Amino acid sequence: MGKVAIKGKNFLGFEIEIHQTDKKKAFNELESLLAVSSQYMKNAIITLKLNSSNKSLAGDFIDFLKEKGILLSAIVVEDKENLNVDLPVIELKHIHLVNEANEREVSTFRGNLRSGQSIKANGDLVVVGNVNSNSYIYATGNIFVLGKLYGVPHAGYGGNDDAVIFAFDLNPPQIRIGNYITRSPEENVLLKKRDNIVSEVAYVDEDGIVIMSYSEWLNTK
Repeated sequence: MGKVAIKGKNFLGFEIEIHQTDKKKAFNELESLLAVSSQYMKNAIITLKLNSSNKSLAGDFIDFLKEKGILLSAIVVEDKENLNVDLPVIELKHIHLVNEANEREVSTFRGNLRSGQSIKANGDLVVVGNVNSNSYIYATGNIFVLGKLYGVPHAGYGGNDDAVIFAFDLNPPQIRIGNYITRSPEENVLLKKRDNIVSEVAYVDEDGIVIMSYSEWLNTK
């Protein structure tokens, strides 16, 4: 088994997982993998997963991947202590799994998700609070955020294109529904000022993700 791997992730696109502690060997293994994989990684969310023995090399790995045209969305580690990078950091100890067993139930999370936190759920997911930037939520069913949605949502992961995303304030950098993805036309748009914020719904219509106000969406039903 190699110490460097590129794995498909339902909710995060692709994850580059590195267990190699020798930087030169890691670069060589990465270069070989990217030669056959990079074409599939375009427009995907890509994370870099490191362990406690090589997370000190995070900056070197980020720079190497950037030279190869791979822009990372986040770093995944067990614990971010002593990790100093400019990217969002997802701590595995903070990933909160709700309703793992039953896909038909509705899972509810009360509270605000901070940067680096994630929630995953089978079935529908209701977040009563804010989903802040650089946090991730995904569900096999619909996602309802009764607050601000500034993180990255993935509804219908696993291929459910009929799922919808609702939020009182829908303003994420990227939206994923089933097999579809859409990105904000602007970078760092998360905190852009907007007037007349209304509740909105995102759904898939004719091979694309559409976003419209909740009142308009109701009229389409």
